Amino acid sequence: MDRRQGNSTTGGYFVASPVPAGPSKVAYTETHIFPTCEKPSFEEFTSFETYIFDCDGVIWGISDEDSKTSVATVNYLLRLQKRVMFVTNNSNKTRAQFVQQLESKGVNFGNRSQEEKLSMMISASYTTAAFLQDSGLKRPFIITSDTGVLEECRMLGITDYFATITDDGKPAALFQKLDMCSAADVIKARPNVDSIVVGWDMQLTALKVGTAVNYIKWHEDLHASEPGYKEMPLIACSGDTGGVLGKTSHLGRELKLRAIGNGAMADIIGRSFDPPKAWVDMGKPSDALLLLLRSPHAYNVDLSKALMVGDTLQTDIVFGNRGGMKTLLVLTGVTSQLELDEELRASGLSVRRPTYVLPKLGSFVDSGHIARVEKV
Repeated sequence: MDRRQGNSTTGGYFVASPVPAGPSKVAYTETHIFPTCEKPSFEEFTSFETYIFDCDGVIWGISDEDSKTSVATVNYLLRLQKRVMFVTNNSNKTRAQFVQQLESKGVNFGNRSQEEKLSMMISASYTTAAFLQDSGLKRPFIITSDTGVLEECRMLGITDYFATITDDGKPAALFQKLDMCSAADVIKARPNVDSIVVGWDMQLTALKVGTAVNYIKWHEDLHASEPGYKEMPLIACSGDTGGVLGKTSHLGRELKLRAIGNGAMADIIGRSFDPPKAWVDMGKPSDALLLLLRSPHAYNVDLSKALMVGDTLQTDIVFGNRGGMKTLLVLTGVTSQLELDEELRASGLSVRRPTYVLPKLGSFVDSGHIARVEKV
């Protein structure tokens, strides 16, 4: 598979502004107008050529029972010889690791080769590494708490990165301190950085943020007057504002444990500038992923015959609608029924409105349309 995503500029990618944006430039058709959304019939659900599944909040990160019925649904579609793909904004793992996680949950890839399995995966770690390669960026400063994006970078020949962790996932020595003033020592130790990459960092600190900000500002201070000067790009592995880490009980109720999203982390850096600095989004709902899906040199998906399944209005549903897909929201993850109701009550055109909604991906298992298949 040719994994090229476009040219080496940000023109083919989604640039997220940390300030309110104007009207979208996407040319919507009537298929994008969803005054209401309904549960799909089983016939509607099984009528698509391609199924693109988000993972967190749809297949895993949910209750064990819901995960089992989600997997049974995916396996049913695979047995029907449907084209099934998995897309995730989680940059902490490689595509190979996502294959392993899906298999551990019970997804049956049949006799597909490892290369064929990888071709079914689209991860933010991969699209970020690919963007760096396409853009000729060889020395990124990478903020992350896991090794996924580092491994994808190495596989594409980007080895001279500087990260907040070591290659084996341990905190880098330069970031042991919590003092933001230590950013100067960090930069002086590793001065030759050409870009900032913000992954999902479970241990984000002011020192890491301050290091990124000063890399960008010092680059400007030192080189802005030179001919051909270009700003140091700020790249986010995804634009999620939040996520769900799981569920917990509090005051007699089961509540979702919310996470800080990758996009929110990039915004912390972007809003440290006046005016706020825009960042390039490598995850859903970016143009980078839509270009990959459409391209005959990459995934070659007919998006008009595809169903995007996800748990988040902001990323999954917007991504599907912007691409001209039908969209299915499941309520096992980030978006709640209350939030969906509020969206549906809003007047006017909204790219955040799903075509369909289900309580969970495994609803057709519960209804008896799909046989329950236990994990082997």
